[in-house]
Amino acid sequence: MSDQNKTKYLDILQIFRGIAALMVVIHHAVGSLKYYHKIDSDFLNAVGIFGKLGVDFFFILSGFIISYSSFYKYSEPDSFKRYFKNRIIRVYVPYLPIGILMYLLYSVLPNLSNNSREISLITSFTLFPSGNPALSVAWTLSFELFFYFFFSLSFFSKKVWNGFTLLWLILIVIFNYSFLNYLLINSYPIFKVFFSTYNLEFLLGYLLSLIIIYKVKFKWPQYSIGILIVILLLICQQEFKLKTLDFYYNYLFALILFFVLYIIITYYNKKFDENFIMMHIGNASYSIYLIHNPLQMTILRLYPNINTIFSLVFAIVLVLGLSSLFGYLYYFIFEKKCMNYIKSKLIR
Repeated sequence: MSDQNKTKYLDILQIFRGIAALMVVIHHAVGSLKYYHKIDSDFLNAVGIFGKLGVDFFFILSGFIISYSSFYKYSEPDSFKRYFKNRIIRVYVPYLPIGILMYLLYSVLPNLSNNSREISLITSFTLFPSGNPALSVAWTLSFELFFYFFFSLSFFSKKVWNGFTLLWLILIVIFNYSFLNYLLINSYPIFKVFFSTYNLEFLLGYLLSLIIIYKVKFKWPQYSIGILIVILLLICQQEFKLKTLDFYYNYLFALILFFVLYIIITYYNKKFDENFIMMHIGNASYSIYLIHNPLQMTILRLYPNINTIFSLVFAIVLVLGLSSLFGYLYYFIFEKKCMNYIKSKLIR
C-alpha cells in the first residue's frame, strides 16, 4: 500500500482531534464559570457535560490512530523500538514542561487550585498512576500509556494481542458489573486504571481500525439501524428515567462515534487544505489539551462580572480562542521543534 493510501484518513481525524480538544475546553470553562461567576443554568450544565465527552472522543481516536498507523509498520526494521521511542517522546516531551511547572506552582501556591486534592509527585513527574497529577487533565495520559504499553504486544504476536484484548474486555466487564466491583474501590490506582471502563473505548477504536484496514463494508440499513438503536436507548432513558449502568452515556456516545467515524472515513473522506483552521487546531490538539485548564481558569478568574448573555458568550469564545492560540504556540515549541529534535537524535 502506498504512503498516500496509508495516511489518507489522517486529515479528517486531525479535525476530529481538534473538535475533541475544544469540547474539553468548554467543559472546564463551564466549571470555572460556575465557580468564579456563580453561573448555574441547565443549558450551560448540559453543554459542560457534553464537553466532558471530548475525553471519550480522544480515547476512541487514539485507539484507532495507533492501531491503524502501526498496521503498516510491523514489517519495518526495528518497528517495535521505533514504536516504543515514538510513543514515549510523543507523550512526555509536550507533557513534562507544563506538568512539572504546575507541580512547582501548586507546591509554592497551594491555594491556586480550585479544590484541595492531594497531588502525587510520582504521577506528576512520571504519569504512573499512584495519585492525582498536578496537571488535572494528565490522568487521561496514564490511560493512553497503558493502552500503548499493552498494544506493543501486537508487534510480537497479533494472536497474543487479540487474545489479550478479549481477556481484557471480559475482565473489565466482570470487575465493573459483578459482585467483584467492590475489589476496585480500595484497590491500587494502577489496577483501577487497568480495569477502567475507559479502556473499552480504546478497544472500540482498535476494532474500528480493523474494519477500515480489512475494508469491511456495512450496508446502509445495518449501521442506520445501529445508530437508531443507540439514539432510541438515549431517548428512552431520558423519557422514562430508566436505571442505567455506570458509564451508560459514555457507551452511547462511543457507539454513535463508532458509526459516525466509520461512515465518514469510508464514504466521505477527503483531503483538507493544510491552512484550514481546524487542521491547525487538530495538529495542536494535544498541546491545547495540556495547557487549556490552567489558562482558562486564569482567564475566567480575572474576567469582569458577567451579567449579560453577550458577556457570557464572549467569555467562552475568548477562552476557546486563547486556548487555541497559546496551545498552537506550545505545539510549535514542544511538538514541532523539541520533539522533532529529540526524535532526530534518538530515532534514525
